[in-house]
Amino acid sequence: MSAGEPSFAARAERAALWGLALGVALMLQPWWPGGMRVGFFVTLASVAAQIVFSHMPEKRA
Repeated sequence: MSAGEPSFAARAERAALWGLALGVALMLQPWWPGGMRVGFFVTLASVAAQIVFSHMPEKRA
């Protein structure tokens, strides 16, 4: 891994944050009736991933 490249934990944490945004957007959209259910589970999974990946230690070079 090069010096400027983020670690796996940092990339996974960023993906979890994007998942949170996607889940909330799905819950708030008015066009798809199933969006509330899917958005809830996407948000729930993203919160769990955020908790796990934010507690992973960063590798020190």
